[in-house]
Amino acid sequence: MITVTPKKYDVIVVGAGASGAIVASELAQDGLSVLCLDKGAQHETRDFRLKQDEIRYYARGALVPSMKTDPLTWRQDSAGTESLAPWADSPLGTANPLHLPPSLGTGGGSVHWGGACWRFRESEFRMRSTIEERLGAGALPTNHTLVDWPISYADLEPYYDKAEWELGISGRGSNVVDRPELNENPWEPPRARDYPMPPLRRGAADQDFEDACRRLGFHPFRTAAAIASEPFKGRPACTYCGFCHGYPCHIDAKTSTHVAALPAGIASGNLEIRDFCRVYRVNRTSVGDRVTGVSYFDDSGESIEVEADRVVLACYALENARLLLASDINRNGQVGKHLMTHAFGFFMGLTKEPSNPYMGTLVASTSIEDFSGELVHDQDPSVLWGAPIISWPGDYQPIEIAHAIPATAPRWGRGFKDWMRDNYNHIWSMYSQTANIPTTETYVDLDPRRTDPWGQPALRMTHGWGDHDARAVEFLLTKKRAIAREMGLTTWWEETTRPDYHLSTHEVGTHRMGDDPATSVVDRFGRSHECSNLYVIGGGQFPSYHGYNPTETIWALAYLTVDQMLDRPMRTSTIPSERFGIRPTAGGQHVN
Repeated sequence: MITVTPKKYDVIVVGAGASGAIVASELAQDGLSVLCLDKGAQHETRDFRLKQDEIRYYARGALVPSMKTDPLTWRQDSAGTESLAPWADSPLGTANPLHLPPSLGTGGGSVHWGGACWRFRESEFRMRSTIEERLGAGALPTNHTLVDWPISYADLEPYYDKAEWELGISGRGSNVVDRPELNENPWEPPRARDYPMPPLRRGAADQDFEDACRRLGFHPFRTAAAIASEPFKGRPACTYCGFCHGYPCHIDAKTSTHVAALPAGIASGNLEIRDFCRVYRVNRTSVGDRVTGVSYFDDSGESIEVEADRVVLACYALENARLLLASDINRNGQVGKHLMTHAFGFFMGLTKEPSNPYMGTLVASTSIEDFSGELVHDQDPSVLWGAPIISWPGDYQPIEIAHAIPATAPRWGRGFKDWMRDNYNHIWSMYSQTANIPTTETYVDLDPRRTDPWGQPALRMTHGWGDHDARAVEFLLTKKRAIAREMGLTTWWEETTRPDYHLSTHEVGTHRMGDDPATSVVDRFGRSHECSNLYVIGGGQFPSYHGYNPTETIWALAYLTVDQMLDRPMRTSTIPSERFGIRPTAGGQHVN
């Protein structure tokens, strides 16, 4: 039975996560009637008061959808046979949110994320052109589908600024207009002002990482964090409890959109949130060039149809693609193509002095960008694109470490207990995030055989790590080894250059944006080329991907979408135009 909701809304937003919560709240504050639908619960702070529970959140995945309710299948290439995502459907029983689709409910993935905040550098917006200019067109894989962004860093800079100051980011910027003394990172793009809060208090071993990097001639700087280092807009400062990545925040210090964005929209009286609603179809007119609303299953399994003048899909890159495909909105065949994700190049070791990994958060850390983006070409031109190297000084829980110990360590009995007793308090790690080059063999589509409990088709991921991807991971591992030796780590172990996972919280590119309706799914504002009153937003918009966490760019794009939906002109940066496009060499000197 299908029930039709009589009220028609101005806008329906599907998904209340990183981007959906922002759009829903901003539109409601401007007077539009907004209905926001989410598969999960409407979270409240009191729900997370007792959140320091590895069994509940890490092992059993209380926040994330399971493979039973939201199956995701994977295969290495289009000739292979898909299976239920092996890194998520694990015999270890772990439901680590890093390896599953993002958290359900208001806030989405921003409930469990670690909070690393990055602006993309100027060259990241023209990655294909930069590679071809520096290395030649033949450097890219023959089956690549890489394209430049239809917007520049200069276009997005004021939206980065809005996200940082509206939602609350801690850090210390470089290349700030009128602040020449802020220059720790010579490769940071220009910014109109510094972060609203100072950096977090760093983890115990992080100073050793910084000192080692300086001795090696690198340029360390503090990692920006979406966690309050001091009270911000009524939210308290971080308590450094040690349960951050993969966990909700029990005091709202972490910038989750369910506490940083939604309350203002709810207070307007124009925003209605319905939880436990599984949208299964976007409905269209008979002509098909406009959408009329959506259909969803409520928590009792009843099918509900609701109408609106405009619809915004904001339920993550994978689910956005699945919904578009299930709704047959894919006239040009581009939906689901150009999938990109991150390999982390994890590098873990033991420090001589205690590192106290049970304290703080992973983003209370330091990073270097000496090998980011095109800067890596001066070191190794066989590596197409580089990435930052980032210290991970804390926020490691015992069960997580038990799954991450070296292959030589005992796995059970007294030997295992002795290893954990002697070494857990000396754990420290660093990582980098290298994105795959999108090709004709990296995409998602509907699984031809598997469905969810509601009879809806599962999503199938086709993705393997190519030679170019592996070379980037290996290059950065060589730099990590040099840092480890300089730090005096007693021992270390590394991740493979072709990891056995294909992350399900960092995927992007499945509904890329572009100016040409023949080769992209949405325009620069996230508006569908096929249906003029449909918006599809989030990381799926990215035309290319880089060594940075995607969330701050997702936020910035969401604010850009809001301006377009409200017929407001694009914001313009207050930075003088001559400051854009000037980049330093790897030695730190600025050149045109």
